[in-house]
Amino acid sequence: MDAPRRIACFAAALLIPCLAEAAAVPGGAAEGRTALEAARAAYRQAVPFRETLDLVIELPDGRREPKKLEYGVGKKGEAFLTLSSNGKEAIRIATRDGRMVGIQINAPGRYAETPYQGDFAAALLRMGGGPAQLSAPPAVAAVQGAGLGAFLTALRLGALAPLEIAGFQPAASGSTLVKVELRAANGTMTVGIDPKSHLPREISAALGEGKQQVRVTGHLTLAAGDPGAALAFPDLAGRTAVATLQDLDSAGYPLGQPAPKVTLRSLDGATVSTADLRGSVVVLDFWATWCVPCWTALGHTAELAAWARESGLPVKVFAVDTQEETRDPEEQHRRAAEFLRAKKLDLPVLLDPGSAAFSAFHNPGLPSLVILGKDGRLAGHYSGLMNEMVPTVRGEILELLKALP
Repeated sequence: MDAPRRIACFAAALLIPCLAEAAAVPGGAAEGRTALEAARAAYRQAVPFRETLDLVIELPDGRREPKKLEYGVGKKGEAFLTLSSNGKEAIRIATRDGRMVGIQINAPGRYAETPYQGDFAAALLRMGGGPAQLSAPPAVAAVQGAGLGAFLTALRLGALAPLEIAGFQPAASGSTLVKVELRAANGTMTVGIDPKSHLPREISAALGEGKQQVRVTGHLTLAAGDPGAALAFPDLAGRTAVATLQDLDSAGYPLGQPAPKVTLRSLDGATVSTADLRGSVVVLDFWATWCVPCWTALGHTAELAAWARESGLPVKVFAVDTQEETRDPEEQHRRAAEFLRAKKLDLPVLLDPGSAAFSAFHNPGLPSLVILGKDGRLAGHYSGLMNEMVPTVRGEILELLKALP
């Protein structure tokens, strides 16, 4: 998987995973709240510092992927955040002098920038962190005055639904950590905290259920002292500024070019070729069964597909299942069908075994939408989750329908 192009999926999978086996102490929510309040205070007292979160993500197909999240706060309140996959830095965000700057390895000619007034979470939101499934790390949020509610929001890391404290476990035999259990509508999380330093040391979480569940375990290491060069801005020479992280991806997509001619098979056995779709506006939602943000995006795409069917307009909407671990078309068909049943989704699905279509469409990312105009050219590209996806894309479709030919 091309990690830089999958930054939304990677970020979304940062905290998703393993429900603790020990039973929670009855009425332990109060103890859990106390432990998290102590963690917030410990981070505030630790400034300046640099913290590393090493993760192992277990995907539904059994693959295990190592990831790393690094972040820290300097003496003057400067902060930074980096995401790495397989030992390679994929994205870097730094703040100083009233600016937040972000770069992505696959967009060498551009950088994202937004004003910064000492609130990393707010600035990251303006930069498009929400659609990219990025949020301020809990440690940074705590240092910058986040209350317990905002601290819990930071723990979600853009993937889990709003969290509530569900229980508390004292240190079990053979462990030096107490554990706070958190619960969300779409998963669970356990935070292991050192009762002496009050700092979090381990996390585990679980998002989804059944065969589509994604699991993650992580270890946190805090190093006291100024982060130094990590706080510096990256070299911006020769780069053009854009407003959001999504613009880093979309600005480089080859819009205006003829759409690749690919032929795919649908779940019901029909054959669909992009060459035969000229005269219609076509929306392709690239997704995978293991991609956590894709689960949300598919719900919006299903709504868009229903509108397209009911409108009577020349509009075709397809969800393209790609980047799956298996190259066996029959196995991919089984997994996709099972996924749609489990999620109760109704929309046209095309299968892309071997991800040939994904590559032909210039590796658009997961999740992502690619829009083809009536003339068969690439007319739109949206990477990551979108705010107001359905009305935004519907408006673009209507504009394209007005255009010639």
